[in-house]
Amino acid sequence: MAFYTSLTGLNAAQTDLSVTSNNIANAGSYGFKKTTTDFGELVADSPLSSGQNIGQGTRLRATIQDFTSGSMKTTNRALDMMVNGDGFFLVKSQGASGTISLTRDGSFLTDKNNNVVTSDGNYLQVYATSNSGDIYTGSDTSTATGGRVLQNLKLPSYEDQITVSNSNSGNLIQVGSSLIANGTITINNTDGSTTSITGAQITLGGAGFDTGSTTSLSGGVMTITGGKATTTDSSGNTVGTADAINTTTYTSTNGTATVNPTTGELTGLGIASGGTLTANGNSYTGSVAFTKAITSDDSGDTSSALSNISVGTDGKVTATFANGNQYTLGAVALGDVNNRNGLHSTGNASWTTTGTSGSLLYREADTSGLGSVQSGALELSNIDLTQELVNLISEQRNFQANSKAISTDNQMVSAVMNIQS
Repeated sequence: MAFYTSLTGLNAAQTDLSVTSNNIANAGSYGFKKTTTDFGELVADSPLSSGQNIGQGTRLRATIQDFTSGSMKTTNRALDMMVNGDGFFLVKSQGASGTISLTRDGSFLTDKNNNVVTSDGNYLQVYATSNSGDIYTGSDTSTATGGRVLQNLKLPSYEDQITVSNSNSGNLIQVGSSLIANGTITINNTDGSTTSITGAQITLGGAGFDTGSTTSLSGGVMTITGGKATTTDSSGNTVGTADAINTTTYTSTNGTATVNPTTGELTGLGIASGGTLTANGNSYTGSVAFTKAITSDDSGDTSSALSNISVGTDGKVTATFANGNQYTLGAVALGDVNNRNGLHSTGNASWTTTGTSGSLLYREADTSGLGSVQSGALELSNIDLTQELVNLISEQRNFQANSKAISTDNQMVSAVMNIQS
């Protein structure tokens, strides 16, 4: 009997050693949480047994993860983030029905489509925000997210890859539908001639919805480049070369637009009444005739290229462009569960919910008690190497003691077997 009792002790010491070895191996893993073992006594019990049962060894009851925060490592990289608190980042696996996971590893990257992802390709989840940066809440607040719209965070390369769509709860920022278009521009020159530019590229940025309107925007900066220009005098005669390449850039701070309120797609462009076009320090009157929107995300006006990304403590992701315009692309979503030790570890400091952990609780940064978001920093593992090395010594002694018990039991059995009758 003692042989089998000590064997359970050997197995327990081996399991303990494996857990400690895993902790030590992941001491440098971002967001890693150390694991401890919980053992319990094995006792043979039955209604007919005496009140003086002898234990029959030990068994592993559970492995327990310690979710206390690790220390901070500063990186000064905007997409490196950590949670100053107990919350988890939410990431979604690839595919139409991707699974939401919780993670403490905030070393995010961008993929070939400018989606912000983890090292294994899971998409960082953010709450959709309004044009003013408020988290959008739909009319149905009974959903798991409380009516908040969860979406992948995608970075635009240019300002003209952003649209603002209207809703009953605010103007949502969308990345991927372009505000760039082709059109025909008519310019009234100071000498009485008229220049018509066909196939020009028109970009509108910074426009906002008109009060009470769901389709009309105004106040944006319009930039007109390219196309072919033909100038005619007051009599209609061509001046210079017809269809010459337009090398002049025209701008206007009175740009207007109309959009589809459902999709947010551009449906029209123009210049507000009384607005002027400016080029090379001169002002011109004129008009813009919308032709068609360019929907390719690869199109972009270099004057509105993305210049900076910043993340606030409230998780708001702000894009700043070369022309100075700024947009809030979303707010980093945080999550938690009622029983963290019920979470299923999937590796890379990530976990999924189970029936034991309880459902995922969707929260906001800096307001829900789960902590704030720290950009430009990463959370190190919460491993204490000194403690782990002490654990190794203790586990080695436990293994040796159980081995000695087996050896002693074997010697006793041998002694009995060698008794001369």
